[in-house]
Amino acid sequence: MTARKTLVLTGAAGNMGRDLRPLLRGQYLLRSTARKSLDPGLDETFLLGDLTDAAFCRELVSGADGVLHLAGAVGPSLSFEETLDANYRAVLNLLEACHRANVERFIFASSHHAVGLHKANEVLNHTAAAAPDGYYGLSKIFGEAACAMYARRYGLRVLNIRIGNADAKIVDGRRERIWLAAEDMVQLVHLGMNHPGLGCETVYGVSNCPTPIFDNSRAAALGYRPVGQAAVNHATDFCPLGDLPPADTVHVGGYFATLTLPAPGGFER
Repeated sequence: MTARKTLVLTGAAGNMGRDLRPLLRGQYLLRSTARKSLDPGLDETFLLGDLTDAAFCRELVSGADGVLHLAGAVGPSLSFEETLDANYRAVLNLLEACHRANVERFIFASSHHAVGLHKANEVLNHTAAAAPDGYYGLSKIFGEAACAMYARRYGLRVLNIRIGNADAKIVDGRRERIWLAAEDMVQLVHLGMNHPGLGCETVYGVSNCPTPIFDNSRAAALGYRPVGQAAVNHATDFCPLGDLPPADTVHVGGYFATLTLPAPGGFER
């Protein structure tokens, strides 16, 4: 019998972390972390700590087979300074800790906001140019690039997943085009942890969506076969695409792309 792999899960207290933990337990020996305490389930251990602490990151990844990095500051109006620790220093600490501990796999939760200023009437594949719609999206481009650096320098096997919308129920027609079922995210995690030919890849975290924005053929080539069906997973108060404010449907990033960008520290807007 093949021994189960140890998977480190950061951001275990977040919305996606809470959804994924019960689905990943039993398939992996889960080592979860967050900045607030959680009760671990069966086949799960929990470490409380701060990913900006290099020593904690070394402890966290020691002996692990892979890392699923979900943690980070999220929001449409984040300033650049608000992203520095959670979205820059933390990912670099984890990557360096993985390199030093010979951890083989790293799965990075990127975001569709990394390409959020592309027009929503385009169809984007994994080669789409960076077009972040704010400092959150910008930090995801940084994370993807940092992962690529460690993959190419040190042989870390990396899967960057540009996640669409991962809510349990879909609230509007924009999100319907980019929705990701939790079961499909788990399938992508399996690819990141087990695909024998994985080097450094970028794919989209989306399920089966009507009029999709993303061409996820690269994920399909790796073996991804999504089962989630966005068209039958609407919230009771679902708002069709045509009823949304027009400005919120022009760009891939929706209303993130419409907001005033906060000036970097030292400048006034």
